[in-house]
Amino acid sequence: MFPSTTQETLIEDDSPMAHAGLLRSISALGTNDFNEFIANQYGGCWGTLKFEDTLSDYSNDARSFFYVDDNIDLHVLRQFMINEWQLQSANIVIPVLSGVTNNKPFKNQKMTETLRSGIKNAANASEVWFITNGIDAGVPQLIGTAFREEIALRRADDAWAIQMGRPPKKRKTLILIGIVCDDEIKDIIDLKTTKDKFKMEVKVPARKRDQLSLNSDHTHFIIIRETPIGLSSTNNPGRKSVLVDSGEKQLEKLTDSAESATNKFRDKFEDFLHQETLQQSTNDQPSIDILSTSPLISRKSNPWSEDGFPMVCTLVRGTPGTIELLYQKIQQEVPAVILKGTGSAADIIAFAYEEISAKNDKEYEDSYLKVELSRRLLDEYPALKDNNVKRNEIRDHIIAIVKKADQGKRKFLTFVDVNSTTASLNDFHKFILSALLQSQKTVTGNKVNVQLKRNLLLTLDWNLPDLALSEIFQRDDDMKHSIQADLFDKAVLGKKLEPFVDLFLDREFALHRYLKSDKLVALFNQAKDREFLTTTSLEGILGLSGDEDEMPKDFVEHGLNIIVKRLTGISHFFSKHEMDCNAMGIYFGDKTDKGVQRQRIRAEKKALRHLIIYAVLMNRPQLAKILWKRSSEPIPLALICCMMFKKLAPYCHESYQRLLIEKQAKEFSDCAVGVLDKAFNEDNMRTFEMLDEKHPDWNHMATVELAYNAENKEFMAHAACQKWVTRQFYGEITPRELSWGLFKCPDYLKIICSAILIFPMWFWINFSPIGQAPAPPQRKPPDTQDGKSISTQPEKSLDEGKKLSEFVGEGSVRRASVRERPSIFRRLRSSIRNPFKKKQKSELNLSIPKEKPMSHWEEIRVLWTAPITKFYTNFVAYIAFLSFFTLAVMWPTCGNLLLDCFVWFWTASIAFENTRVAYEKYCSQSSLPLQRAVLEVIVQTIFLSLYLSVRIIGLWNFGTCQVLTAKAILGIGLIYYYYRILFIFLPISPKLGPMMIRLRCMIMDDFFTFLQLFVIFMISSGVAITAVLYPHYPLGIDLFTKAFVFRGLMALFSSEMSDLKNQHQPCSINATSQTETEYACLRLSHGLSFKYDNLHAYNKYGISSPRCNQTSWIAWFLLIQYFFLAKRFLTSLLTAMFGLTGARVQSQSEQIWMYNRYEIVMEYAKRPRLPPPFVVISYIG
Repeated sequence: MFPSTTQETLIEDDSPMAHAGLLRSISALGTNDFNEFIANQYGGCWGTLKFEDTLSDYSNDARSFFYVDDNIDLHVLRQFMINEWQLQSANIVIPVLSGVTNNKPFKNQKMTETLRSGIKNAANASEVWFITNGIDAGVPQLIGTAFREEIALRRADDAWAIQMGRPPKKRKTLILIGIVCDDEIKDIIDLKTTKDKFKMEVKVPARKRDQLSLNSDHTHFIIIRETPIGLSSTNNPGRKSVLVDSGEKQLEKLTDSAESATNKFRDKFEDFLHQETLQQSTNDQPSIDILSTSPLISRKSNPWSEDGFPMVCTLVRGTPGTIELLYQKIQQEVPAVILKGTGSAADIIAFAYEEISAKNDKEYEDSYLKVELSRRLLDEYPALKDNNVKRNEIRDHIIAIVKKADQGKRKFLTFVDVNSTTASLNDFHKFILSALLQSQKTVTGNKVNVQLKRNLLLTLDWNLPDLALSEIFQRDDDMKHSIQADLFDKAVLGKKLEPFVDLFLDREFALHRYLKSDKLVALFNQAKDREFLTTTSLEGILGLSGDEDEMPKDFVEHGLNIIVKRLTGISHFFSKHEMDCNAMGIYFGDKTDKGVQRQRIRAEKKALRHLIIYAVLMNRPQLAKILWKRSSEPIPLALICCMMFKKLAPYCHESYQRLLIEKQAKEFSDCAVGVLDKAFNEDNMRTFEMLDEKHPDWNHMATVELAYNAENKEFMAHAACQKWVTRQFYGEITPRELSWGLFKCPDYLKIICSAILIFPMWFWINFSPIGQAPAPPQRKPPDTQDGKSISTQPEKSLDEGKKLSEFVGEGSVRRASVRERPSIFRRLRSSIRNPFKKKQKSELNLSIPKEKPMSHWEEIRVLWTAPITKFYTNFVAYIAFLSFFTLAVMWPTCGNLLLDCFVWFWTASIAFENTRVAYEKYCSQSSLPLQRAVLEVIVQTIFLSLYLSVRIIGLWNFGTCQVLTAKAILGIGLIYYYYRILFIFLPISPKLGPMMIRLRCMIMDDFFTFLQLFVIFMISSGVAITAVLYPHYPLGIDLFTKAFVFRGLMALFSSEMSDLKNQHQPCSINATSQTETEYACLRLSHGLSFKYDNLHAYNKYGISSPRCNQTSWIAWFLLIQYFFLAKRFLTSLLTAMFGLTGARVQSQSEQIWMYNRYEIVMEYAKRPRLPPPFVVISYIG
């Protein structure tokens, strides 16, 4: 503690140097010494207020208060609020200006509800301090009600979280400070304290009628003592209480007066909070930070900023004193939000602002505005009638406030019409922040980034990207804004802050310099909601427990790459070394300026992709879409996002979340299709190049292959993709159309004949890609010919070539209609009518030098290399194979050995080719399906083994005479190879392909459902009918075959009922005595063994054979109900289900067929030129 002499010396000396010394001395005090210093120096005491509730109980939450002299040093007050109240720094301070005089409740309940909602939105969005007069009336009461509702809601939510075993949410601290003078509440609160006790608990009784009291919903109270009792009062022994004259007392209550102790202290305290820098003693003396050496709170842990807090005051209603307070705020350049429509001072100021904004003229102001303002003031405040000086002063204050409102780019007044349909008080926080941003002055130097960061933090907290754009970035277009990494972190990690990411990237935020590998891991670790990542990626794909709080450091290389590989098939998507080098600005490759620029652009593209993958894995579709829109590769990235969402969906345990993920996959699929459609309409050639481009970052996969991997049927069914697939199918050839009068040769016949006979290709095949027919070669035309230029003639032929190329490229697999050439007679007629045209055209063609033609061997090679040629030659060869196979099966008895060997060799070549194709798919990690190919190889291998061992070797070498077995094996094999046509050749047909898909859907969906129902009826009815019809039939395989197969299954296809109509042998038990009847079951069996095979006993009872049938009406009843359910009901139901499924999948079957068509084309593109069994020649070659 200070020695008394030193203390008295510092207090008596009011010089700046002595004041600075006092602050240094305070900073050295401990907690107890500091508390005792406040109590002695400023008469301070503090503690809690306990408010009485409606049940005369004081069990409500206590509110902190601080009772002190009004001349307390504000730095000391600041340190007390930090130490005792643990108040953190405020992002914005909102003083509320309102009056208590003539206070009336708000009549518009909707307005009060929306205002309370807006206040809660502001309090939840950021660290906000509301400062009021603390009285339980008017606007302070309304704000307190909003805080009470919010606290109750938070408590209920926290209680539920604790009950469910979850930690409560972290929320913004609610701060509502009331500043009041002790004289105003002395009638109901006893604040007397003893000299040795400065911490206490005070009970506040319920407010009585016409009595001011404190609002119990305020979180903190500062109660000032107008007459100081502390030692600091010796500094000003002549100080007297400020009294308001009688005229002003009649005008308004002392509480509302601008000269009251409460309002003077509030103005001083709010100005202290608002100042930009700490107070300075002198110009030569540097500013003193009392916390710089304090043992209580170090500079590092100081929760308050050394700069002032942003401040926006709010005016609701108001009194003449409120107008004076607002005038002082405007002079201090504190912006204000005025709620127009609440009445009193707020409406008068709004009226003055509208009038001056409409007509700012001195004569108009003197002749009309001042007179009208005086009249309105008298109407609102009748007590001003006898005080002209005060009335004119208030009127002049209003005019000064309004004129100060707009100063160039700065605006200090914001009006919100509470009765307007466009301005909602739910957006109260938006009006507050807008007023703050519009009032700020332009700064320079280092303060630019400080102000930018503080403003962006406010807009981020309150999620107002439109204000950030209009009031921060667009306010000064010439200024280049620098976005800091922590702001981008907040935008990426925050909930519903995705528009800020887009906003920051628009400001040229270097994403690759930000997203190093450690930063990406930190984004995963700091994510607020990691449940989706844990469930799908960590537990589902990686097989981890998901209990780890943080990702391992090598998560990028060994975790993310595995996840991306599993979801997309792309390996090594992330490179930790490359990410870190790009973040440091180290680029590999060309070191020239252009080369570095290209590497920088490439690094930015990769960083964007990495962040998109992060957004997908964290289930942040909005963030992924915003980043996707900025990509220069929209189609591949949209397909990758679609693929990832689609493959993540099965890992979701909840059905609603799975549906939501599938919906997000569909949205990205629509994005890819939309971009493709727009690109195809604008530039189809560039679109084809894009579809065929193999990007090294996608494992050298083309865009079409990415779409196939994503199982994006809608994308694959697009006209551009189908046109691309058609071009791939036709390869480097185009069937040429030649008209033969009434007959037209189909394309498949042209290709087959050309491939086998060779010579037809010279008039049926054009050796150029479909849709890309070569234009006639250019020649240098002579300058003039007969005085006229002929340069337009080649252009005419070029146009015809373009039209031809566009015409040839339409359709898929020649499905589109081909433009027919004129018939022979029409061409003869046109040639007779216009002979000079033909002559002119021939002369022109002769004058054009011809390019070197393709040799015959090259033409043959190109023809046999085309996938369509391979397809049709394989089809012809397969038909020939089936013909020989059919002959081998039909050959009597043991067959023909040479024919069997030939068929076996052909079958083996087919199996070997399928094995080679499956192995290449596996080695190349192709996206084409592998399971069906492997299964087919297994089946064919088994058949070849049985064919060789039973038919060829078994019959001809060992003479096993198993002719029936060999025939059965060949018959089953023949059925398999015939059915195989349905899956390998027919799907290419535009008619049969969709039909096969519909048939598959009917079988998989409807027929299996039918079988499930039919099996129930078949087993139950078959067993029941057989048991009744054959009561003594021996138990064995024959009985179950008769029940399940003949009586159950075959009853659907035959109506054999002779055993129900006629009884061929006696089957009833005929007992001659009562004893035989009682012991019939024991005698028919072998005692207790229950084996009913005692034929002598059956004969004794009149049954010649246990296999006899017994007719009865119950057997007919069982058969009728079975026929009705199985033949009538189930078959009709199956037919109806087939019809519904066919109609439902009609449109989908087209898309699925187009999707599967890519698989067929790509498979034949990789096959050898020759079909089995000639494929051996291709292997040798």
